[in-house]
Amino acid sequence: MIKLEISCLEFTLSSNQAVEMAPFIGSTIRGVFGNILKDSCCVEPRGKCSECMLRNRCVYTYLFESGWYFSNGERQQSGVPQPYVFEPTIYNNAEMKSGQAELKLGLLLFGNSIDYLPVFVHCIKIISKWGLGKNHIAYELERVEDLFGQKQVWHKGSTIMIKRPHTKTWDDYRKEAQSKNIIKRCQIELITPLRLKKEGHLQSKLDFSTIVKAIIRRWNLLNKYYGTGQKNDDSEIINSAATIPSGTLNLHWQEMERYSRRQDQRMMLGGMMGIMECSGELNPFLPWLLLGEDIHIGKNASFGLGKYKLTLM
Repeated sequence: MIKLEISCLEFTLSSNQAVEMAPFIGSTIRGVFGNILKDSCCVEPRGKCSECMLRNRCVYTYLFESGWYFSNGERQQSGVPQPYVFEPTIYNNAEMKSGQAELKLGLLLFGNSIDYLPVFVHCIKIISKWGLGKNHIAYELERVEDLFGQKQVWHKGSTIMIKRPHTKTWDDYRKEAQSKNIIKRCQIELITPLRLKKEGHLQSKLDFSTIVKAIIRRWNLLNKYYGTGQKNDDSEIINSAATIPSGTLNLHWQEMERYSRRQDQRMMLGGMMGIMECSGELNPFLPWLLLGEDIHIGKNASFGLGKYKLTLM
């Protein structure tokens, strides 16, 4: 089975000023991260990745322009996921008062990108100084914690970082699933908009089989580019998923707006939100459902879309 590793980090940033924050800032953080990463790592910062002879050996293309990193020709390799997910806090209140402005930023790293954790820490420190929110209020990075290993990776003022955070693999999700009792029902709550495409069109309907296919597809793609590249025959579990009844509660479409600096325009990033309830013999699917809860599914996962919460009943 696939041995791709996953690590889960949490960055804590603080500010002494009142901060007006958009409800979801994942796309903003990822965009600024890309700018800082290029300034820090690119030997031709004014050039184009498509014309750079170092694009297959570059930290910037590996982490941000991944399609060019894996390209062997004049076009980007299509369908390449980025090897990380930013998980910013989702704000219900638009403003945090002075002295209370603490921001939690989650970060998932996949496969070989885990070795670049110091690069992420460096970039987040600079993002903090540049400022976040409507008024670009400066933050300070206080600490970085390894959530899987339950230990601190870095703290303010330190120049030392642990070599590598604790990781999970497929075996960990399989063992966790085996420790559960017989499961006949579950709920899957979409925490951030889920964007799934079929035949080039965004989907507005959801069922259990679609969720399972999305998890397997994302896992296989991540492993193809950032793991061993091993491919498994998942046809049996996919066919079985089609037999599981499911229904949705308050499933609706929620629009999100983001600004694309690359395209110099505002873009709508809508997706499905709501709860799906499933019933049947669910234990064979538990490893996949637990895995999907961590890795996100669907399009634009790198800045936090496609996150769900699994509740076993």
